[in-house]
Amino acid sequence: MRTVLYWEEVAEVIVTQLAKVRKGDPFLIVTNANSDLNLAQACLAAGIRAGADTQLVIKPRFVHGTVSKLGPILSSAIRASKIILDLSDELDFDPVTHEARKKGTRVLATNVSGIEEYVVRALLDVDVEAMIRNAQLVKKLWEQTRQFHITSPQGTDLTFEMKAAKVTVGDGALSEDGEIDFFPGAQVNIDHHNTPSQETINGKIVVDASDSIQGLVHNPYTLVIEKGVITRIEGGREADVVREYLEKLNEPKVYKLVHTSIGLNPQARFSGNLVQDERVLAALDFGFGRDCPYHEDFMVSTPTIYLDGREMSGGGKLNPEMGFEEM
Repeated sequence: MRTVLYWEEVAEVIVTQLAKVRKGDPFLIVTNANSDLNLAQACLAAGIRAGADTQLVIKPRFVHGTVSKLGPILSSAIRASKIILDLSDELDFDPVTHEARKKGTRVLATNVSGIEEYVVRALLDVDVEAMIRNAQLVKKLWEQTRQFHITSPQGTDLTFEMKAAKVTVGDGALSEDGEIDFFPGAQVNIDHHNTPSQETINGKIVVDASDSIQGLVHNPYTLVIEKGVITRIEGGREADVVREYLEKLNEPKVYKLVHTSIGLNPQARFSGNLVQDERVLAALDFGFGRDCPYHEDFMVSTPTIYLDGREMSGGGKLNPEMGFEEM
């Protein structure tokens, strides 16, 4: 497979360009026994080549339905590390990780299981620096915008005002102490949570690509949004599944839209795995639920985004007239 053949090259990019590991850094790599260990071992070798104090920890095989606890050995290693590469994507919610980040530890996370070929393409077949520049341009444009209008060929028609909403870039690389980021990049996110923008979100989202409940979506369905909250779910069987699933959670906060995110990786394709789906070029991810145990994501494949009436993207492409580069 191309993945195995290219893991050494991929690991070099991850360790030196994304995690930015340097000589003498206490560098911890964490994976689990469910994963292909070839990438973890390649990253271990890359960290050693970089001159870092590099350690690899393999967590026990995760059993679905059980609570995964870190234990004293891994907890101590996390506290002692300057940079952590989390190939299990299981550390971000643990209190020990939060404690370490408050003291400056940086965390770069992913889970490549099932999307190995994509990870290779996303890191080796993309101009990563151009992608990051495009992400910064999206951030700049969004921060200057007063009103968003989003449409799609399937019927999405959603508007909202920014009103102090926070815009952040998830470029898949570490640049400051205490940061956590996920790779491969890139995404740009609007955080609506507890901002005046949240109550200005009105219209409908036609989910036509994937969601975090079912994976790939084969028959589009509609989320009706009023003041940032899902009030109705319309459509066929897939809509019924989503409606019934959310009702069983019995959690009103999961209906509240908390982020809108655009993907910027030209090698990403819809797969049903959100690590890849959320990065599809010019696709939108709408995330619902915060301050509760649940968070659900819904993807629109080819939306058109208007910023104060000017088209920024559409048809799966960014508008070059606004300064975007080829990647």
